[in-house]
Amino acid sequence: MDFVGLAGLIVGLIALLVAIYGIRDVREQVKFLVTLERNRLFANVIHTMVWRVVERIGDAERFQSSSDMHEFTMLARALDSKQTLDSAQEYANKETLTLAQDMVSHGLAKWRDDVDENSVGEILKEWQNDKNAAALKKIFGDRPPLSEPSKDLMS
Repeated sequence: MDFVGLAGLIVGLIALLVAIYGIRDVREQVKFLVTLERNRLFANVIHTMVWRVVERIGDAERFQSSSDMHEFTMLARALDSKQTLDSAQEYANKETLTLAQDMVSHGLAKWRDDVDENSVGEILKEWQNDKNAAALKKIFGDRPPLSEPSKDLMS
């Protein structure tokens, strides 16, 4: 093989690597744009749905209907194929309750008469516990807790 053929092979391999890098970069950018759009729409969904559980106090601005939920669930499922329609809607509903609770605690709104504030608090407390447990599992894996004695130590 002469020098020109070897140089051509090297240039071809470099071009192939650049093309692969470019394809991966474009895929990451598209995923980022879908994530960004999902987050934008999600913000609209929770700000719209919060008025289902709280009443405006004073001159709160008007909000549009919650018709964006369908779009949000479609984008959430596009990003994560493990998401179901129910899990995406449940997530949005619980984030809505979290925002509503924050608004009430800051004096920007009050709970509607047909909403039980204690039930909302329990739902959100349970949800936060589930999120904390998932985060700990992600950090520590499936190792047994430190409070449980090891079977090796008991022998």
